[in-house]
Amino acid sequence: MGSHTRLGLALFDLEKPYLCLQRGDSWMFGPEAPYERGGDVNDVVFPCGQVIEPDGDTIRLYYGAGDSCIALATGSIRGLLTWLNANSSPDEVLLASLHP
Repeated sequence: MGSHTRLGLALFDLEKPYLCLQRGDSWMFGPEAPYERGGDVNDVVFPCGQVIEPDGDTIRLYYGAGDSCIALATGSIRGLLTWLNANSSPDEVLLASLHP
């Protein structure tokens, strides 16, 4: 099995975006479907954009799959935060390269 391009999840401070408040300990989204596992480049998913629906919770993530198509994943922001709380350590990390 070769390399994979996957997505992780992190939460940054709204007022101080150089502070990472939480970062997931593992990947939360990776290639699984046949169109993600095969294509111009195998085992690749990468975000292209997202839309948050008017309910403030539903997120639609448009992503590239297998470097050959665009796909749509739908999820819940509350669900993502629940996953992050279960799969990370709440620890402020200063990202010095972005610090003013």
